[in-house]
Amino acid sequence: MSSRTDLAGAGRAARGEAALWQGLRTQGRVVGAVLMREVITRYGRHNVGFLWLLLEPVIFTVGVVVLWNVMRHDSGFRVAVTPFVVTGYASLLLWRNCSFRGLKAIEPNRSLLHHRLVKVQDILIARMTLEVAGVTAAFLVLVVAMLGLDLIDWPQDLALLTAGWLLMAWFSACLGALLGCLSEYSDLVDRLWHPTSYFLLAVSGTFFMVDWLPLAAQEAVSWVPMVHPVEMMRAGYWGDSPRFHYSVGYIVLVCLAMSLVSLLLMADRRMKMLA
Repeated sequence: MSSRTDLAGAGRAARGEAALWQGLRTQGRVVGAVLMREVITRYGRHNVGFLWLLLEPVIFTVGVVVLWNVMRHDSGFRVAVTPFVVTGYASLLLWRNCSFRGLKAIEPNRSLLHHRLVKVQDILIARMTLEVAGVTAAFLVLVVAMLGLDLIDWPQDLALLTAGWLLMAWFSACLGALLGCLSEYSDLVDRLWHPTSYFLLAVSGTFFMVDWLPLAAQEAVSWVPMVHPVEMMRAGYWGDSPRFHYSVGYIVLVCLAMSLVSLLLMADRRMKMLA
């Protein structure tokens, strides 16, 4: 009797695992299809097309690097300007692009929800994947090109720099998905996020390192999630030391909380009624 029960339990577990993998494969295909539709809708099929996904952040970051180097050439800047700007502005593009692409992401794709397999989360995952992939590719191209041209040195701790980038990507995707859900509840979210993003831009760590600030300001900016991945990336480039201030636990906790809230919002029945 016991052996039959064990066999039945093993059979149910195997069927459940098979169903899980089948569901993941199906969702992967759906997200891939939505992502390709997003690329074609946004960039078209002609000329450079989807390469603009890579070129836009590259052009913006190169322009800012040149401008900062011209402005700071003789000003005795505390660190090398080029890696400071690349790590800061690439991170900035990541969370700003994801957040603004997340806003009202569902509205132009609402017709897709009439398809049985397409869900709200597929639309948001596709958009966030596209943004993260584009900025990440641009960041890699810039770093490799600047290393090849001897404009920057090899990072002291590549693993720490990579970890910082991955945490920033996670945070940015969660932020975009959260704003995408909330903006479907109220247009006020869209209107409020624009001024809020400008304030966050100033305290996100793009233009400063935490160690440069007075102690009171350091304590204040430590509550801003974006500061921690940026500090991690810079610590990875110059080598970790007490002058870099970040908490891996804090940013992971923030990302987990945002992920949970986003999933709960996606599962809300009002989201399911959008179709």
